[in-house]
Amino acid sequence: MRERSIERRFLALPSPDNERDAHAFLTAEPHVAGSPRDRVLADWVRDRWREYGLDKVEVVEHEVLLPYATDVVVEMTLRPASAREGAKLALRDGPSKGGPYDGQARGDRSTPWHATMKEDAVDGDPFTTRDVGVAYHAYSASGDVTAPVVYAGSGNPSDYDWLTKQGIDVKGKIVLVRYSVPYSYRGFKALTAEQRGAAGILIYSDPAEDGFKKGRTYPDGPWGPESHIQRGGIGYDFRVPGDPLTPGWASVPGAPRIKAADAASLPKIMSAPLSWRDARPILEALKGPDAPATWQGGLPITYRVGAGPATVHMRVQMDDKVRPIWTVTGRLTGTQSPDQLVIVGNHRDAWVYGGVDPSSGTASLMELARSLGALAKRGTRPKRTIVFASWDAEEFTLTSSTEWGEQHARDLAEHAVAYLNVDSSTSGPDFKASAVPSLNRLVVQSARDILDIEEGTPEMLSNRLGGGSDYTVFLNFLGVPIVDMSFSGPYGVYHSMYDNHRWMQKFGDPGFVRHTAMTRLWGVMALRLANGDVVPLDYRASADRFREFIKEAVQSARLADRPALRPLKAAADRFAIAADRAGLRIETLLAGDPPDPAAAAVIDRVLIGTERAFLDSAGIPGRPWYRHLIYAPKATYAPEVLPGVTEALEARDRKQIALQVARLAAALDRAAAILDGSR
Repeated sequence: MRERSIERRFLALPSPDNERDAHAFLTAEPHVAGSPRDRVLADWVRDRWREYGLDKVEVVEHEVLLPYATDVVVEMTLRPASAREGAKLALRDGPSKGGPYDGQARGDRSTPWHATMKEDAVDGDPFTTRDVGVAYHAYSASGDVTAPVVYAGSGNPSDYDWLTKQGIDVKGKIVLVRYSVPYSYRGFKALTAEQRGAAGILIYSDPAEDGFKKGRTYPDGPWGPESHIQRGGIGYDFRVPGDPLTPGWASVPGAPRIKAADAASLPKIMSAPLSWRDARPILEALKGPDAPATWQGGLPITYRVGAGPATVHMRVQMDDKVRPIWTVTGRLTGTQSPDQLVIVGNHRDAWVYGGVDPSSGTASLMELARSLGALAKRGTRPKRTIVFASWDAEEFTLTSSTEWGEQHARDLAEHAVAYLNVDSSTSGPDFKASAVPSLNRLVVQSARDILDIEEGTPEMLSNRLGGGSDYTVFLNFLGVPIVDMSFSGPYGVYHSMYDNHRWMQKFGDPGFVRHTAMTRLWGVMALRLANGDVVPLDYRASADRFREFIKEAVQSARLADRPALRPLKAAADRFAIAADRAGLRIETLLAGDPPDPAAAAVIDRVLIGTERAFLDSAGIPGRPWYRHLIYAPKATYAPEVLPGVTEALEARDRKQIALQVARLAAALDRAAAILDGSR
């Protein structure tokens, strides 16, 4: 009853007006990681948290490889057979705004067409009138190349296979690909192009995916206008996240650094982002076979694959500098079990203004800290410690969360109860969460109580965990249970300068009510984790989900390989029995009035340790940083369950199948033994 009373007092505190004001301040200027404005915001977060009454507030600096672009050029010279043919190319379906074909329409071969690499100002939006700098891809290689262009669809391996069947070789050429729906990480596109021998890659936003084909575009609607550019990182953090020069250890003073040439997460290919307006002239200039129907986009043209006759000159220059980034942490120290840590976090850095990503989440984090701090000032503190974290350089390679997690790995491995991540609070009305199964009950009950969402709401909660946000170090490296959550909706301005306070006010969350709903939900989850008589982790749900994953693996395996998977089913059954026994013991304990504190402490240690059992110090084959044997991201960021086993099955490597099955079965048995330790 005391816990519910605390929740009621907390729920009365978050304010939409406070969130609106915080959001306006956070998005007032661009704040890319490592910039002066980023440091201003880090200090602002620190000062507000101290004002709110948090303990041990500090700014932790890490020096990391954080390159900025100094020059990005994309230009094209058409060489039509005649001026008349050039004119036809220029006028087909009408020129894009700004007349990109003016030189070619006159048959002038000496004046190339230049991509603007800029976004247009919008009437009524002062944020768009500023010079926000050149758009670029973080961790692109530097270089200068002139080559024919090939349109490669979404840039997936199957797309290149199709091109090969048509006799089109991309080696030494520049590939033009589009962002994909469903989402596929741009770094995967870069890696695939690199592996196929391309000299460079251009990635653009097609209107079929986030522009006028979806609906009205900004400023009249939430979708991306013709000049919007999706910036972003292309680092291979699906191999190893964090500072590329300190893979697996923290970038603290005196830490050894590897050479950039040896960094597994650094691309060796040039990459640059384009708007669809800048991509259209290149697409229109291509000849060769018609692209497959699934590659045809939203522009009123026939998409062809080339190669050529367009020749593109692409130049990217990165400064390759090591820069400081700043992680801000603070805490509300627990009254009974202060060593046990419930961590809440959001990243602060943005590609431009970050109206949705990440400043909607940062505004909610600030209001969460203010509200829980207000309770603490009135004498109501949690039993366990709640740690608040404002991460930096998430947009590069999940950098500051990874460095902080690696730096504090021993303490977190022993004491972290759970990590609750909110990358962005809201871009629309639909609530979704991803979580490890042991936190299913917490997520569902909290969403039901705060958001009035029914338990059986389809697709509200997923237990398939991929990558691409700051929970990665906690789950995949440290074995800490995680939740990742947001409200989503029509959002076509991702990583562009149109993702700003004005867009949020008009389309994302006009009354900032979903910001406040996120703060309340986030806070209730944190309070239930921090104040429960035992930590609310239920591994019976994990057992059910793991059995499902194993069944899927068996069904996908060749008949000849299925017998090798039998040890997994047996180990999962043993884990399920242990989880059932532990669940019954917890229910018996909680029926006591009050529960026995010594017995509760034992169970807490057991439950906190169980997720760690799914780690293997050797990691996943080829990706030793990723140590969790149940979850890992694919290179696309999509979830991959039972990654070692799954990849061995896909490779049809019987020796590896046997090895990975044995490792996973051993992990399930370790977890079962820990759960049985609660007896």
